[in-house]
Amino acid sequence: MTLFITDSECKQLITIETAIPVVEEAFRHAGEGRAENPPRTRMPIAFKEPRYEGYLQLGGAAIAPQKVAGFKLFSNFGKPVSGRQYGRTWNFLFSLETGELLAIIQAHAVGIIRTSAVSGAAVKHLSRPDATVAGLYGAGTYAEGQLAAVCAVRPIKKAYVYSRTPEKREAFCRAVSARLGIEMIPATQAEQPAREAEVVVTMTNSFSPVLCGEWLSRPGLVVAAGANHWYRREIDSKLVEMATLLAVDGMDVAKVESGAILRAVAEGRRSWGQVEEFGRVVAGHVAIPDFGAGTILFASHGLSLIDVAVSARVYELARAKGMGREIDLEGEWRARDHS
Repeated sequence: MTLFITDSECKQLITIETAIPVVEEAFRHAGEGRAENPPRTRMPIAFKEPRYEGYLQLGGAAIAPQKVAGFKLFSNFGKPVSGRQYGRTWNFLFSLETGELLAIIQAHAVGIIRTSAVSGAAVKHLSRPDATVAGLYGAGTYAEGQLAAVCAVRPIKKAYVYSRTPEKREAFCRAVSARLGIEMIPATQAEQPAREAEVVVTMTNSFSPVLCGEWLSRPGLVVAAGANHWYRREIDSKLVEMATLLAVDGMDVAKVESGAILRAVAEGRRSWGQVEEFGRVVAGHVAIPDFGAGTILFASHGLSLIDVAVSARVYELARAKGMGREIDLEGEWRARDHS
């Protein structure tokens, strides 16, 4: 039986905090060569008559030790003439042993949780254990999860937040301060989070850098987590060049989607041979520089591997707790296989 799991059920089954070790394990498997994650595919849609625009995105991955494979399907299109755009995200999970479709998961909440958990894992492995000050660029839907993940692995007491809209960053700071129980400071200058924080996270959809390397006046970690298109850059080439360690969530994906690294490589300021995969860091195959020696940079673009890993955990928990709704999508296949 295939289990259909709703978005609201996902929120009950997994949190950012409980997803972090799941994400770490997935990266460890990748670093040991026991997982597959090719670059995802985006199919643009642009019909003139009738007018439809958007894209369909598909990304698959497999994890041998967990005996699962799957893919994330993201549909984002509609009729611009109506002013309405529809975005829907689905995760499909399969058994590597039987080929059975184990689960179909509404994945909006899972998407936020897994994106945040990846940053949490990066902060756990690549920053000072005693870091108490965070910096955040962005105040959108995903930004709070990023800060929550940092707080889950480090004793953060204060966070500086910058976004280009003063009202938005001030409202964000008020709301998130109450929920996370830390001091939140709306930064009036873009340089302030970079100058004050030991861990800096960017979570924006900016086409041009919101964080410049020259602003970083103290050693620390930068997590660039918002840009996942070749034409988007949250950080400048100087930051990419100056990093004592540059790690990416997946090399093949970064070579397609990391606008900041692609730009720095094109300018001759860094080579792909100077970039490491985070999975190899987690697996212990890459030496981590002294945290006090300079800036470490982690660039995250989103891996289907992590969607599959988190979906597998959600599926396990749903089965254990009797949640989700069973759908017999395998009946005809079983009949055929036994005929």
